[in-house]
Amino acid sequence: MTDRHPEIVLLKLPEQDQDVFAGASAKAEQFVMIDRHELLQTLGPVSRERMMENFALLLQQPPLSEAGVREALLHRGFSARDIDDELAAARRKYAVMTSKPTSWEHITRIGYRNPDGQEIVRKTDVGGPQGQRIFVLRCTVCGHEYGAYGIDADIRRCPACQEGPSGLPVPPEQ
Repeated sequence: MTDRHPEIVLLKLPEQDQDVFAGASAKAEQFVMIDRHELLQTLGPVSRERMMENFALLLQQPPLSEAGVREALLHRGFSARDIDDELAAARRKYAVMTSKPTSWEHITRIGYRNPDGQEIVRKTDVGGPQGQRIFVLRCTVCGHEYGAYGIDADIRRCPACQEGPSGLPVPPEQ
């Protein structure tokens, strides 16, 4: 994708049933196109709850089919190749976002539990590379506790029972 047209963000929506003929249905692929300046205004200095409400409002605009996206982007000066790239990127983002259950929950909050059952039980004052803090995680399957950087909390697997990578040493409580 080129950076010549940074003014839009194209998002693929979950597929919805669409009547085709005689009661049969098919899944219709739909997209929303958001002007980047509207998105940036939405993500400004507001609470997380307000930011999510604002983002949800942006998603409520009339959805576009692939043909509608192509027409709208042609009118904005996109080349056929740029349009193909935008659609492919929107589909890739959607695939990533729907490949695992996701949450808007803060992954370093005490009590956060990732999809593999690793729960944040304590944060420490011990730091690591690039300002990362070490957190203590507990496996809800076997109870094993280990240290991990906060950035990894959502993808960690237990080193004792889930063949996850070795944990960091658990810093003592202060």
